[in-house]
Amino acid sequence: MGGGGSKISDLFFPDNPNRRARATQLKEDIDFFCNQYEEVKKKRDDHLTAIKPKLNALMQKYRYNTTDELDKAVQNVLKGKALEEYINVKKQIDDTDEAMTTLFQVTSIIGVVTGVFLGALVKLGVMSGRAALAAVVVIGVVLGAVALLAVLFAVFEGAKERENMKKAIKDLFPERLKTRAAYEAMNALANWLSSIKTWLDEPTIAKNEAKMKKKLGGDFAEDYKKSHRSAVVMYLKQYDKDRNAWTNEDPGWETGDEDVLGSSSANKSSEHHAEKSSGNVAKAVKLKSASSEIQIDEESEDETPTIKLDYKSPDGSGSLQLQFETSDKTSCTGQDSNNNSWIIRYESGEEADSKNPQISDYLFSLEDVASKKVYKSCQITFTSRPPA
Repeated sequence: MGGGGSKISDLFFPDNPNRRARATQLKEDIDFFCNQYEEVKKKRDDHLTAIKPKLNALMQKYRYNTTDELDKAVQNVLKGKALEEYINVKKQIDDTDEAMTTLFQVTSIIGVVTGVFLGALVKLGVMSGRAALAAVVVIGVVLGAVALLAVLFAVFEGAKERENMKKAIKDLFPERLKTRAAYEAMNALANWLSSIKTWLDEPTIAKNEAKMKKKLGGDFAEDYKKSHRSAVVMYLKQYDKDRNAWTNEDPGWETGDEDVLGSSSANKSSEHHAEKSSGNVAKAVKLKSASSEIQIDEESEDETPTIKLDYKSPDGSGSLQLQFETSDKTSCTGQDSNNNSWIIRYESGEEADSKNPQISDYLFSLEDVASKKVYKSCQITFTSRPPA
């Protein structure tokens, strides 16, 4: 109805606008976080492109023309546990991961010069490589899931829309969590590569292991923690609070695997989470309208919604109790206490507040199907509505 995103079936399903808005909000969040992810992924790729010639220059400075030559030199210099750790870490290196191989080469050169192998640093690199790969997979899966869920929005029948929007909220919620985690992981990696790039501009190599770890490690470990569940949950809760989001039917999501990207569920399509018990119970509350207060009745979601209203029209006035029958894009139909059907159609209206439209902002036509009597330009006042 009108330009505020309302639908005629909202007369019988007063929380459907909230569900619609929340589902749309979650989808837009996912799109936004995906765009952020692509930006930092490009930033990471740009850093790698800039690092390559600098790394080649560093290798040539120490007269190593190939990675094989560097590997032999490292194994000749390192001794004992340092050599054992080097060989063990080398087995974990994925040659296709440029960030990982870059860090491995840098630490290998430091190992040749100082006899110290920064294995812990490379292990972080291995972790970051896996996280980056998981992030890429997650983003792809999420976008696929969102595309499939888009079909849920193209419904005008009130009860079906309620079902669809509840499903959309439940399915989009974990995808939003994963998308934000993927962004944070990729951002941590991009920032780390920036630190390595800065160091390569003036590669001062010291025998002080702690100093080298600080120079090359940067804040990666702390930055990467921002992709963990507890940090992402805290961010998203504040994100929703700041915009006063409707969260009554958000699924349970605060607990679970801390490593969102590394968990077994991260690379799968949406999983169904248990709904918060507080969102399942319809409570009797009072809804303030422009003219009066109306009672919101307790009613199970399985029950057919019923509304009570007063109508006033140039063609007559009266009161009705209507039980929901059906709805489409332009009308909804209810049955009165005498089993007669009435059709409510939207006529016109100017919304005073598109985010909080009142029924008094609109005019309707009301048709008694049995008598074929039509009441035009009706003003409707609710005396009772279902809870959701």
